[in-house]
Amino acid sequence: MRRRYKFASGVLSIGTVAVLAAVASAFGAQASVATVARGAARVPRAAPKPPSGKPALDATFGGKRLNTKIWDTCYPLESQQGCTNFGNPQEAEWYLPSQVKVSGGVVHLVAQRKRTVGTTSTGKRKVYGCRSGMITSYPGFKFEYGFVQVVANIPHADGLWPALWLAAANGKYPPEIDMVESWGVSHETASFYHPVTGNRSRATYSPRLTRGWKTYSLSWTKSTLKYWVGNKLVLTIKGNVPHQSMYFLANLAEYLPAKAGRCNGQLQIRSVKIWKN
Repeated sequence: MRRRYKFASGVLSIGTVAVLAAVASAFGAQASVATVARGAARVPRAAPKPPSGKPALDATFGGKRLNTKIWDTCYPLESQQGCTNFGNPQEAEWYLPSQVKVSGGVVHLVAQRKRTVGTTSTGKRKVYGCRSGMITSYPGFKFEYGFVQVVANIPHADGLWPALWLAAANGKYPPEIDMVESWGVSHETASFYHPVTGNRSRATYSPRLTRGWKTYSLSWTKSTLKYWVGNKLVLTIKGNVPHQSMYFLANLAEYLPAKAGRCNGQLQIRSVKIWKN
């Protein structure tokens, strides 16, 4: 989520090699275009099996409030005065706790076009045109290696950038592990699953795979990363695997390279479960 993604206007056209080439270029992918294309076109069926035993984190969202022993509503180093992702110039939102709603067993991260006072990266006053919500398990829960399973409903609208991901507990970037990121651009959807370690990244592109409520799963071992959407294994990585403590985040950003001013939607999550290896 902290990487800077760039797409040329008009490139996103579902099912074309041109799209996949743009994806590989945008992510600095080490795999060839053909490799990424194969990963997107041939998706093997393999239902993920969580480890036996009770998960170390078993978070559901009953009641009307977050469990603050687990969850915070900003990035760790910015939690005193609201937050945004200063490392991504494509993001234009300011996160507020008031944009995180809990109801009906679901946490709602709500993006809303409304004038919001925040700051710049140097602490100067800045007015944002979009306010939104995020949740992070830092400092309540951190882990190194494990199995992550998230039940979520990802929005698809021009200008929105939802993500389910892991960030380094020491606050340094890279690495990161993105379970799923999605862009609604020109009424199409590009969804990506990838790790980032140093300057090396690999991604797969899966259009129309994230519509409606889905279970997103990640297996993170010392040697391998595997990503599922439902029962579809969408990506397997056997290199560039992070080896350090990380924490879970979910956020809904405004994506500036798309048509600005479309800050309107919700990222909904029913549960987050994490088993430690």
